[in-house]
Amino acid sequence: MSAVFWQRTWHALALLACTAWPVVSAAQPAPSPTAIVSRIRSTGNRPIDFHAAVFPDTVYVGQQVTYQVAVLLSDNARSRLRRNPEFLPPELRGMLSFELGIPKRVAARSYGGGPAYETHVFQRALFAVTAGPLQVPAPQLTYSLPQSASYFSREERYMVRAESAQLVVRPLPTEGRPADFTGAVGVLSASARFNSSAVRVGDPLLFTVRLEGVGNVRLLPAPALELSWATVVRGSERVRVDTSGALVRGVKEFDYLVTPTRDGPVTLPVVRYPYFDPYREAYLVAETRPADVRVAAGDLAENAAAEDMEQAALRPWRHRPPVTLNTVTAGWRMVLLTLLVLAPLPAIVMRWQRVRRRRAALAPAPGTALKHEATPDDDSPAGVARRTRRTVLGQLAARLQTPVADLVTQADVERIVRRRGVTRATTRDLLDLLDDLAVAGFAPHGHTDAAPSSLESRAARLLQRVHEEAVTHGRTRLTARRGRRLVGVAFMLAPAALWRPLPAGAQESLPTSSIWSAQPLVACEPPAGNVAGRAAPSALDLLVGEGTAAYQARRFSSAAERFASAVVTCPGDVDLLVNWGTAAWAANDTVSAVIAWQRAARLDPLAADIQGALALLPSGARDGLADIPMVPVVPVALVALVAWCSGWWLLAWAWRTSRGSTWQSSLATVLVVAALAAGATAWWGHRALDASALAVVRRPETLRTAPGFDAATAGGVSTGDVVRLLSNQEGWSSVALADDRTGWIPASRLAPLVDRSATR
Repeated sequence: MSAVFWQRTWHALALLACTAWPVVSAAQPAPSPTAIVSRIRSTGNRPIDFHAAVFPDTVYVGQQVTYQVAVLLSDNARSRLRRNPEFLPPELRGMLSFELGIPKRVAARSYGGGPAYETHVFQRALFAVTAGPLQVPAPQLTYSLPQSASYFSREERYMVRAESAQLVVRPLPTEGRPADFTGAVGVLSASARFNSSAVRVGDPLLFTVRLEGVGNVRLLPAPALELSWATVVRGSERVRVDTSGALVRGVKEFDYLVTPTRDGPVTLPVVRYPYFDPYREAYLVAETRPADVRVAAGDLAENAAAEDMEQAALRPWRHRPPVTLNTVTAGWRMVLLTLLVLAPLPAIVMRWQRVRRRRAALAPAPGTALKHEATPDDDSPAGVARRTRRTVLGQLAARLQTPVADLVTQADVERIVRRRGVTRATTRDLLDLLDDLAVAGFAPHGHTDAAPSSLESRAARLLQRVHEEAVTHGRTRLTARRGRRLVGVAFMLAPAALWRPLPAGAQESLPTSSIWSAQPLVACEPPAGNVAGRAAPSALDLLVGEGTAAYQARRFSSAAERFASAVVTCPGDVDLLVNWGTAAWAANDTVSAVIAWQRAARLDPLAADIQGALALLPSGARDGLADIPMVPVVPVALVALVAWCSGWWLLAWAWRTSRGSTWQSSLATVLVVAALAAGATAWWGHRALDASALAVVRRPETLRTAPGFDAATAGGVSTGDVVRLLSNQEGWSSVALADDRTGWIPASRLAPLVDRSATR
């Protein structure tokens, strides 16, 4: 009898130890409620002392940190205090906090040989949401003491600060991480239940998954539930947090609305919930128990399910390369940019030649005699000299294409003549002629030896030399040679100047903000090879096949995971993006559906099925910042390029002769203006379709006016809302909404609309 008793007792103790292991393992690392007292070494003989510390000082992301604050009161201060001290907690950024337990009182004792102090310890539980070194700022305690024992004595205010605490937050390890790990941290157990034992086809049932354990249960994500014999719709969530003990613990329940689609015996599968135990430093899995269920016959949901499957059919995967400007090869990019920049040059050259011909027609013909005034006013030698000087300056101005008023002084004449390419000798002779004509025309009688006829012959010869040496259109010969060289060099070096060499590995992937595309693009997997006469399927083909089979078997979560993996391999394939969004939407994963359909719509804005899928999303995921203009950027950009080149070349054809064609010039002007309008439209569409600064809200969250959970609220956001990222600060993101509201939410609540890792 005694042996049987002890055997049963041993089995009971073993069963109790196995059942209570999560609590025991979690309770062991919890610090003492008064652990900070052992760290106090001296008080400095202050009437009220103040200290703070964290336990432990190195944790994982999501692991609890106990923050203790100790207020030490001397006997003198306790007797004089008329009101409680005011405690100003530290500003916590990148951490969540909970008030932990009730204050603990430590009996009066001496610290470091000073007076005895009565200690009151307050605790908070902190949970870091980002990895890296963090600092808990020093808290502040303010108190007032009367200056004397009189009741009417004035009070003197004091302020004391505690120590700031340093904390090191380690990221969760990657070794041993399960593929379906979603970020849960703690010590957890799982269970499941139905709300009814009678199961019938078409009758919805409430299936509840219960997660219980130690940790911040508010941050636990929902487990994935897939049933091949029923449709599953996510329901509400309930959270209960218990902060009365040393460690925060609680319960979180997830409701699922399950509607059977076929009758017969079925099995409720095991719900796996992987989590990271920070105390064992290992990944574990909490599992529910399987259950056999008998589904009675019914005809309420089968037809509806078939209709839903027809409405949400997958796109056939056609292995189509993405049609974006980013797919243009480097050589073609160089050619297109060269055409874009050099297209106006022929028209400019034709216009320049046309103006040159017009000005050349206005210049006097070489070899002609001086053309004097028809009615000379004075036939004297001085009058002839003055008339000859005016004629020389007039014909010189016409030949050099400059106003006569600019040829007043010798310095002006020399400067203009030299700039037109006239040699130094001819310029010097011309200046001497003008001096002799001025002396002969304006000097007193008898002060000139040159005859008027000789001056006229000199003027005719000099004008002939100027005409031969001067360059038309006001350019010197040196400038003309340099201009021709520069034009030739520009034609040869323009492609090299316009082309920017890309770093290694960047040919397949360009940044999202590049001018070529509004989405990052990575080259898809090459076609599969041929093995033993049969086409060997590639990894991408296998992923797509598995995703399609899982979707047809109504395992929507598995299908969404397969299509998501395929999108990582080929992020620019519109078919894969659409199928990923369809499977995610069927699996009630609104965030993944928004990301997939938004990316697909920005790559193919004119697809009717994608626009119809976007209409299923909440308003915050398809309107405002998420609105997608139906602008095909690539065709509009090509139209702009063709119209630009055609317009300038037609204008060059119209200007190739001195007359030109009016209708050709008008048509060319229309084409150039249309090219500018199309280019502006393509640029606007590119900017509107750029999603590099957009993110999707993972779950409902409250906006804060400043980074920190203690900041004032400014409304909220819903699951699937598209917001614009403004800045990041210590695990918080500043976002802007479509209704012009701005605020801060935790960065972990946001999923980038564009996978930036694809561009690295």
